[in-house]
Amino acid sequence: MLDFKRNKLAEFVKNDSGEFPPVFVGREDILEDILDQSHHSFKRGSAPAKNAKVIHGAPGAGKTSLLTELSQRGRTEENHSRTVVVTSAEIKNRLPDVMKAIVIAASKPKNQWLASLKTRSDLGQRIGNVSFLSFRADFAQMTQPRGPDDLYTLARIVPTGKWEHPVTLAIDEAQRLRGDITTPHAEFLQAIHDANRVPLPLTLVFAGLGDTQERVNDMGITNCVHVFAVGALNRKEQGQVVDGFCEHFGVEVGTHHERLHSFFEPTDGWPRHIYWAQCALAETLLEPDVDGHLDKVSDWSTIEQRRDRLRIRYYEDRRSLALKISDKLVGAVMKTVAAYNDRGIKINFSRLADQIHCYSHEFKIYSSGWCVPEDFGTGSGAIRRYIEHLVHQGALAEDVWSNTYRCPIPSFQSHLISRANFTTEESMALEQTLNTEIIDS
Repeated sequence: MLDFKRNKLAEFVKNDSGEFPPVFVGREDILEDILDQSHHSFKRGSAPAKNAKVIHGAPGAGKTSLLTELSQRGRTEENHSRTVVVTSAEIKNRLPDVMKAIVIAASKPKNQWLASLKTRSDLGQRIGNVSFLSFRADFAQMTQPRGPDDLYTLARIVPTGKWEHPVTLAIDEAQRLRGDITTPHAEFLQAIHDANRVPLPLTLVFAGLGDTQERVNDMGITNCVHVFAVGALNRKEQGQVVDGFCEHFGVEVGTHHERLHSFFEPTDGWPRHIYWAQCALAETLLEPDVDGHLDKVSDWSTIEQRRDRLRIRYYEDRRSLALKISDKLVGAVMKTVAAYNDRGIKINFSRLADQIHCYSHEFKIYSSGWCVPEDFGTGSGAIRRYIEHLVHQGALAEDVWSNTYRCPIPSFQSHLISRANFTTEESMALEQTLNTEIIDS
């Protein structure tokens, strides 16, 4: 009989641990690619030129949990690449602290490295106390960010030959890295990416939403070795997550294995939705008369309602004020992209922008919900910004190579269409416009 870990499960739910799944499944190709390059860089003494990696996906696709797993593996294996995970705000505003973290990761003995890895929001707390370093380092040289000069400073403090471990610098929320190429953080990242300017065994990873590669390119970092798109887990991977969740927390499945797996099917394999389903299930598992035994669950319909309620609440949180104001237009965009994709036709930016222009001008006779909100400005620039906003909210995903769009989460797509509350007249007009447009294409 399994030992039900009640306190651990309660803590998992309470701490919103969706970003730190108890069982990590999938994404092995991404992890292996990053780790292989990191070890290769360490072996040769410097990273290859153009060494950046980009991981992108819609909100809730598991990007942060992937970076967490990358960092965790550095904790458990002595010779494993060590990962310094920072946010875009930290790389922009706290570059000296980021550099200290890299120095510590490259040179600290294992026990001191583990002690410095605190799961807290503040970067200074995460990197630990620099006075415990096993060598003397003049961190006063890192008081003001100076772009690529800082990388030379880092190389002087810990030259390549003294790096005890390969290091990966991973930047989360990288879609927020806006700014011109001459900013200190942009020049610092360019210097890492170019590698030949300052030869260090340092691998660079950016993780963010669908336009992350565009943001990275805007900083002068181009020709990335690999761009990885993350999305839903497949059916097998989803099953592994469910079984691993039960094993990790000591849940007795009993005769409910099939019922348990069917309970998670409405999540579409989307990592964040799987977490909400886990939370809904956990609330029942923690009840005294159930105590971690699925055979004691008598009312699955209540758990299912709780699961759906949590998912819809998450969807409503993703519906920004702009999406609520333009609810009809959002629903039309969802129907448009789906109609193209269902027919095996990719819809590019130009065609999508034309459709939005058409809806916002010809359909506004029905209601104001068909218009692009005024906050996005006017003209073609407003439509571009509006599409970017849909990407950031998870309604759309962009294929950066073909500049085409799709709806990444089927259930979110359906939710946005339902929230549009189209009248019969609006639905008929929309269908007619779509059929004509697709036939012409």
